[in-house]
Amino acid sequence: ENDHLNVRYYAHKVNQALQVYVSRLAGSSPESVPGRITSQHIRFIRESRAATPLRVDCGLTGGPGDGLEILSVMHDNVTGEVVAAFQSHLDVEGAAAADTVATPDFARPRGIDPADLIVPPAGFDAARAAGFRIVGRGVIAAEECDGDGRLLPHVYVGRVSDGMPNLWAFLNPPAERSARASGTQGGAALEQRLTVLAPLTSGSVFTQLSGVRALGNKTQHMVHLLHDDTHGRVAASMEAVGVAMDLATRRAVPISDERRRHLEKLLLR
Repeated sequence: ENDHLNVRYYAHKVNQALQVYVSRLAGSSPESVPGRITSQHIRFIRESRAATPLRVDCGLTGGPGDGLEILSVMHDNVTGEVVAAFQSHLDVEGAAAADTVATPDFARPRGIDPADLIVPPAGFDAARAAGFRIVGRGVIAAEECDGDGRLLPHVYVGRVSDGMPNLWAFLNPPAERSARASGTQGGAALEQRLTVLAPLTSGSVFTQLSGVRALGNKTQHMVHLLHDDTHGRVAASMEAVGVAMDLATRRAVPISDERRRHLEKLLLR
């Protein structure tokens, strides 16, 4: 996507590293680990372009109290530069004693305050009343799930990403739609916070609802909900900070006045 790794694949690779690390730390089977992830705070720090070799290092930052807090840092394995950082909370007990690592500044929340997350609306109608727009629908396939039939964490990230073009249809004025279509402009996520509330399962019908929480000079703070239509509840929420990106300079661009007017129409109530 935009000649860099899509967010779902960052999450996929990091969560494979988590499977290896937690299975060794807690004696869990690797297959059971993804289903124990209840939240992830993600910082996307550098682009990972075609053929970039990657390495993920994991370390315990908290435990063994109410689950495990694990830091995962993705590096460009040639330059050693940090590409992304994930802070994951897992509902896992019985982990062996292990040294903990300090959380470096680059991995800490920046644009999303974990203490100030939006409380998800009680259901679909409440979300619509709050200003969330429908940007995607689908059915969870068995191959997207773990052995217990629960949706894998990186697929939450991916399904939200899939809905973004439909959100841009609401957000982008004609000139910016043309720039995206011609390949001169794209978008990039800087930070995300995923919270799994009631896991989606194989065969569940879901609806993605999205809205705008806040705007900066260049940044857009979005909120996404995945509503489980089969069971009538919000399955997961994600807050995300992103930017529009000039694909020639590979730099974020300011929000234009026309785009800002479009975005302001989607501000959540």
